[in-house]
Amino acid sequence: MLLFWVVVIAMIVATLALILPALLKPNKTVTTDANAEKRAIFHQQFDEIEQDKANGILDAAQYEIAKTELERRMLDEIGTNNVLTGSSKPDRMLALILLIVLPLASIFIYYKIGSPAAISLPNAAQAIEASQSAEEQSARAGDVEPLLAAMNAKLAQNPADGKGWALLARTYVELGRTSDAVPAYEKAVKIIPNDAQLLADYADALAVSNGYNLAGKPTELVNQALKLDPHHIKSLLLAAAAATNRKDYKQAIVYWQNLQKELPADSDIAPKVKASLDEVYRLAGVKAPATAESATPAEATQGVSGAVKLAPALAANIDPAATVFVYARAAQGASMPLAIERITVKDLPYTYHLDDSKGLMPANKLSQAAEVVIVARISKTGDAKPQAGDLQGTSSAVKPNSSKVDVEINELLK
Repeated sequence: MLLFWVVVIAMIVATLALILPALLKPNKTVTTDANAEKRAIFHQQFDEIEQDKANGILDAAQYEIAKTELERRMLDEIGTNNVLTGSSKPDRMLALILLIVLPLASIFIYYKIGSPAAISLPNAAQAIEASQSAEEQSARAGDVEPLLAAMNAKLAQNPADGKGWALLARTYVELGRTSDAVPAYEKAVKIIPNDAQLLADYADALAVSNGYNLAGKPTELVNQALKLDPHHIKSLLLAAAAATNRKDYKQAIVYWQNLQKELPADSDIAPKVKASLDEVYRLAGVKAPATAESATPAEATQGVSGAVKLAPALAANIDPAATVFVYARAAQGASMPLAIERITVKDLPYTYHLDDSKGLMPANKLSQAAEVVIVARISKTGDAKPQAGDLQGTSSAVKPNSSKVDVEINELLK
């Protein structure tokens, strides 16, 4: 409320500052020439007779007569300069009235037609908006129900429509009704058994409805999908996650590596896949081998190293199993990691070393950057993308072959 009244007073003062100086300025005398307009008319007439003489309309005698007559008329009508003077006096009374009336009138009008209560209720609009949003969402859900009923009725009449069952299942997934999607997927894959995408979607929905557990039938479906298409990205992702969950790290490494090869260079999940692969190597107790596209022996000896630690003030209530990403990115340009490691909070303080062997893409090497920034981030969700609530620390810009570049995680992302 204080801020509101400060703004109101400032606006009133600004308005008075524009009006009052004009009313309070000292006496001023204004002098004007009353014959200026007549003089301009006579000058124009002189020009016209000059032009008539030049064009042969008037001879010399006629020109002299016309000129003499025009001069006589000019002297009669104008004569001496006619000067008009006027003066403006300061209107102090009007200024005083405005100084008092304008602020009072503004406040009175606001209280009559404004909403004073809204000043002390800043969250009212937000509450209304949230209520409307909930109502709109409910309305949208209500709008979908007739569509779902129609789809179910149509499929009841034609139960052999595999594409229809798949569409119904995916609609349920979009609505967050995974348990309803499972039976629809089951019917769809019986009719269309050789569709890798459909099998992977069925496995995903079944795992979600079972508490994100890929063991058992979801894994069987994923293996069936990979037999149909060994390069299917979603199936590789699910197979890698399933192998990691059952601690079959050797098989998980194969799946994560194959998935990494299939991903486009600009894939959003590439950093997370690389981090997951590094994590599996760590859990397996083996060192990640250098790929054929990775750094040369001379480049492999280079890199950035240092220590990552967590600020004591942020150490309380941090899950020891929370994921920590340590990566290098270019100081200027794209924020895509050039090299990355994945550890957990319980590993802190951690001595890291980032080089080209830990890069995400062969075309973007750490050793080729002019300067890099080291980032250490605790992800509450395990997602490679920064999110509000994550804890992060960054270094200053350094060369890509620097040592003792220490990073303290001391910032809460908002």
